[in-house]
Amino acid sequence: MKTNKCLTLIFVILTSNLYAQQIKVTRDFGVWIGVKYEKKIFKSFDLDLEQQIRTFKNSSVLDDYLFDIGLKYPINKEFNLGTNIRYTYNNKRVKENENNFRYNLDIGYKKDLTQKIKIYYRLRYQKEYINHFRNIYYRFSGTSSQKIYSSGVRNKLKITFKQNKKNKFYTSAELFRLIENFREPYFNKIRFNIGEEIKSKIGKFDFSLGFEKELHSDFPYSFLFLKMIYSIKR
Repeated sequence: MKTNKCLTLIFVILTSNLYAQQIKVTRDFGVWIGVKYEKKIFKSFDLDLEQQIRTFKNSSVLDDYLFDIGLKYPINKEFNLGTNIRYTYNNKRVKENENNFRYNLDIGYKKDLTQKIKIYYRLRYQKEYINHFRNIYYRFSGTSSQKIYSSGVRNKLKITFKQNKKNKFYTSAELFRLIENFREPYFNKIRFNIGEEIKSKIGKFDFSLGFEKELHSDFPYSFLFLKMIYSIKR
């Protein structure tokens, strides 16, 4: 009798693991396309407005639509401070769609290694509220709602190589650390990019190939994406 119970338990564990592998896609490809507007305001501040569309499931399904507003303030030639607010429509892979609000605070550092090579580092703290606008509506209507949010810290290192006045090549690596309720902070994702920035008379084009890898997961998710951003600076 005990043997039958042990066999049943082993069977349940094995089948649950197989089921988890079936429902979770562990390798995927997508495209990120965006338009960015940059303008200097109040002499010392740089204003950024950006819209992006991101896809997944081999670029066949909308993943995210986001709108981002940011300000950057240069402390000196090497250090700068920045802040952003972002709205994201998130088409979740396995959950219901979300309308999220996020803000972040940045501190950046840049250094010329040579006349053509520069290194950049950015430390970012961010906090994201899940379905924030719907929860506001619930509070005004007298309906009870639960505040759901997550926060995180991101470390990004970027190296650029300026070939000439119009072409610049770069590579970057970014490590994500997630902070959630009832769990110790942990590194949940790493992202790599390699690309080129091309300046033209009508603006700047940024083309890159990116790769994301999920960390601390039994079935880690790997995501390859092609990113294309068009920027206008005034």
